[in-house]
Amino acid sequence: EVMEKELYRDSKSLLQEHIQDELKLTPTYNVLNESGPDHNKVFSVGVYYGDKLVAQGEGESKQEAESQAAEKALKKLV
Repeated sequence: EVMEKELYRDSKSLLQEHIQDELKLTPTYNVLNESGPDHNKVFSVGVYYGDKLVAQGEGESKQEAESQAAEKALKKLV
């Protein structure tokens, strides 16, 4: 579990560093949707540069969804 948290933080911080260097912006994350019962929610989160939606991720927690969105945004940079 600690390893997973490191991976989540990693993609988000990598993205943040890159976008701050390139665009002088800090990526922001917004929950776009929550579905499912309380004990089994799925969160859909978007990552934005300014007001531009760049990528979306889904996960069982907001953190997981943010990480997935960050990973997808990173892949678009390469």
